[in-house]
Amino acid sequence: MNKITAAFLLLGTLIFNAYGADRPMAQVQSGSLQGITEYNMQAFKGIPYAAAPVGDLRWRPPQAALAWSGTRDASQFADSCPQPIVKNLSDGLGLPGNEDCLKLNVFTPKKLGKNLPVMVWIHGGGLIVDGSRDKQFTPINLIKNDVIVVTFDYRLGTFGFFASKELIEEAKAKGEPVGNYGTMDQIAALKWVKNNIQAFGGDPNNVTIFGESAGGRSVTWLMVSDAAKGLFHRAIAESAQQSPLRGMTEKRFGMTPETEVDAKFMSSVGVKTLKELRALPVQKLILSAADFEQGEFGGPFVDGQILQGDPIHLFSQGKQAKVPFMIGTNSWDSSFLVPGQPPLDALVKKIGEDPKVIEKLYSNVKDRCILSSDVMGDLFYRASTKMLADSMNGLAPGYAYYFDYLTKNIRPAYPGVPHTFEIAYVFGSLDLMPQAPKQRESSSDHCALIEKAAADLKQKGIWAKYWYPITDKSSAQDQAMSEKMSRSWAAFAKSGNPNVSGQANWPTYSLKTDEMRLFSYDREIVKGLLKDRVDYQIKAMKAMFAN
Repeated sequence: MNKITAAFLLLGTLIFNAYGADRPMAQVQSGSLQGITEYNMQAFKGIPYAAAPVGDLRWRPPQAALAWSGTRDASQFADSCPQPIVKNLSDGLGLPGNEDCLKLNVFTPKKLGKNLPVMVWIHGGGLIVDGSRDKQFTPINLIKNDVIVVTFDYRLGTFGFFASKELIEEAKAKGEPVGNYGTMDQIAALKWVKNNIQAFGGDPNNVTIFGESAGGRSVTWLMVSDAAKGLFHRAIAESAQQSPLRGMTEKRFGMTPETEVDAKFMSSVGVKTLKELRALPVQKLILSAADFEQGEFGGPFVDGQILQGDPIHLFSQGKQAKVPFMIGTNSWDSSFLVPGQPPLDALVKKIGEDPKVIEKLYSNVKDRCILSSDVMGDLFYRASTKMLADSMNGLAPGYAYYFDYLTKNIRPAYPGVPHTFEIAYVFGSLDLMPQAPKQRESSSDHCALIEKAAADLKQKGIWAKYWYPITDKSSAQDQAMSEKMSRSWAAFAKSGNPNVSGQANWPTYSLKTDEMRLFSYDREIVKGLLKDRVDYQIKAMKAMFAN
C-alpha cells in the first residue's frame, strides 16, 4: 500500500468516527461518502466499484471507477443490473435496471470497530435475475455479531456472460480475458474491498466471500480461479449446485458451445457484428424468463482464464484456494429445478445411471411429481456438497451443513425446505420477508401446489409465492434459528471455524465420518445424510468429472 492510499484510508476512518451518527461519513479512494443509519447499523450504498460498462465498455472487463468531487450521497441503493421482470421475484429491484450498475454497499456496526472481519455477499438468481437491493440481503443479525458486510451487483444474463467469435478475437487483440464478465465484476468488487475497506473499519486481510445458488456457485468458481487469488481468506457456499460448465468454443458434456449459443442470440436480435450489438438499446438485450427456461441463456463457461474448469474436478485435484471453506444445502434445494425437470427415464439415461437402482433407492419418495428433480438434488446438491467439503481435507478446514427448517405454519405444505429459504435466517431479515399465514397450512397434496407453482412460471412468467421465502417475525423459534445461523456464519468469518458456545460441536467434514451440522427443529448434527442415495450419486458425479 502506498503512502497516499494509506493517508486516504486514515483520513476516511477519522472522518467516519468524528461525523454525526445519523449520516456517517467515509473517505474511499474515489472520493468522500455520506451514508445513513438504519436497522441499528450504518450503511453506505451505491458506491461505484468499477466504471459503467456502457458503450464500448459493454462486454469488456470492468474498468476502474471514476473519481468524484464533493461528497457523494450514499444513502440509497443504486439501480439493479438489467434483467427480466419476474412477478413476485423482482419486487423492490427497480427493474428493468440500468447498465450503469457496478455498485456496492457497505454495512457496519453503529459503533465502529477496528480491523473487523469482512463478509462479501454474492447474490444468486441463476446469473440472470436479482440484485443487492433485495430485502433478503439486509444483514441485520450479521452486523450484530460485529462483522462488516458488503453486497454488490454484477452483470447478468447476456450482459454478464457472452462470447461471440468476434468478441473473442477483440479480447485476444487487447490481451483481455473474455466472456465471463459477471465473474470479472465479482473479482473487481473484491479488489475494491481490498483497497478501501479499512476506511470503514474493516480488515482487508480477513475477507470472507459467501453466496447462495448462483452466488454459491460463484464462490466455488472463485475458489479455483487464479484471477481471484489472495482476494479472500474464507469462503461459504450456500446451495451451490455443481452441474457441469459449458465450453466457450468446444462442446463439453454434450452442451452447445457458448459461441454457438451467442451466434443464435445475435441472429434473434437481427445483428451480425459486435458493433451493431453494442449499439442496441438495453431492453433489446434482456432475456425473458421463458428464454431462461428454454436454455437460450448460455450462462457461465470455461474460458481458460477466469473460469478454468469445474470445481468438483479441480477441488479433487487440490487446486482450490487453501482457505477455510463451508458449504451446505437445503432439504429441498431442488425446488429450483422442478419447472425444467426432464422425465425421470430421460434424466437417468442422460447421466448414465441404472433405472432399476434408481427405482429402488427412490421408492419411498412420497411426492412423485418431484422425483426427477429429487435425483438431480442428490446429484448436484447433496453429493457435491459432501464431495467439495471432503476435498478440503489436508488443505484447510472444510465444514458442511444441512438446512431443514421452515416456520411452523407453512411446514405441512412443503416436502422440504426450498431453495433460498435459509437466506433470511443467515442475514436476520425475517421482519422484511413475506409473513407466514396465521393458520397452519394443509399437508394433503404437495403435488397440487408444486405443479401450479411450476405452471405459473413456465406459462405466465410468475414466480409463485409458494417458492418465495416465508418467515414469522413473531416466532421465538424463527428468531432463535436466525441467531444460531448468523452467529455461526460470523464466527466462521472471524476465525475460519463456525463453532460457537451453546451449540453442538460442528466437526470438519469427511466422507468417512459423514457428519454435517443440521439446522432443524431438534437435532443439531446429521450423520450419513440419505446415505445410500447420496453415495450412489457421488459415484455418478465422480464418473461424470473423471476426465
